[in-house]
Amino acid sequence: MKAEKVILSFVAVFVGLVAAGIAFYLYQSTKGIPFDQFKPSATKVVKAPTPAATETDVFTVDTPTDQQVSDKKLITIKGTAVKGATITVSTDDSDQVVQPADNGDFTLTQTIPDGTSIVEFTAVFPDGTQKKIDRTVTFSTASF
Repeated sequence: MKAEKVILSFVAVFVGLVAAGIAFYLYQSTKGIPFDQFKPSATKVVKAPTPAATETDVFTVDTPTDQQVSDKKLITIKGTAVKGATITVSTDDSDQVVQPADNGDFTLTQTIPDGTSIVEFTAVFPDGTQKKIDRTVTFSTASF
């Protein structure tokens, strides 16, 4: 009889803890976050100014654009760089080197491999610094 009372006491405590846990869970789930906490704060975000590009590090690639799909294996590459820079264009199949004209423009053609490939453009400026631009280009004859 004594053992039954002890076991019954443990069962009652366990059932009470489970009931209290369920009640606490239900209470917490009904609490919400006040709407005014979602309002944007009145503080003003000030962006740090980006440094202006100097004459020595101008390098852009106008074509091809990133994620471009071409139905021709021969693509035209156009861009701008500082006079005196050396631009290297690399694909999985080949590498080409080009010098920009006096106005900074450069143009060349490049054969791209089948499927998706990354065309890497690297400019080496007259002061020895480098800048790299990657473009993903896909050759596909499928019509969309």
